[in-house]
Amino acid sequence: MKRSGPPRRKKPLNPMSQKRRAELGIRKRVREEVLERDRYKCVAKHLVDDVECWGPLDVDEVIPRGRGGDWLDPDNCQVLCRAHHDWKHLHPLEATTLGLTRPARRLWDP
Repeated sequence: MKRSGPPRRKKPLNPMSQKRRAELGIRKRVREEVLERDRYKCVAKHLVDDVECWGPLDVDEVIPRGRGGDWLDPDNCQVLCRAHHDWKHLHPLEATTLGLTRPARRLWDP
C-alpha cells in the first residue's frame, strides 16, 4: 500500500481552542484583580531582604498548576517582581516557609 502523506484537511486547525480562548479572557480579568488587590507591588519585597525588586510584575500561582493549583482563582495568585519570582523557584523550601508557595492540594481524602 502506497502512502502519499497525511490526509488533507478541508479547514486548517485552529491555533487555539475556544475553551483556551475563554480561559485566557478570564485569566486577564483575574490578573487585573490580583494586581489591584496587591496595589501593583511585589508581595515579597519585605519578606526577602537580600533580593532587590526589579523587572516586570508577574501574577504568580501560590500552588502551581502542575500541583493542583488553579490559575483562575485570585486567592491562589500573588504579585511578584521578576527577581522575587526567580528567587521563589530557586529557593523552594524558604519560599514555602515564607508562604510564597504551598504544597500541592490534596485531590482526595484518605
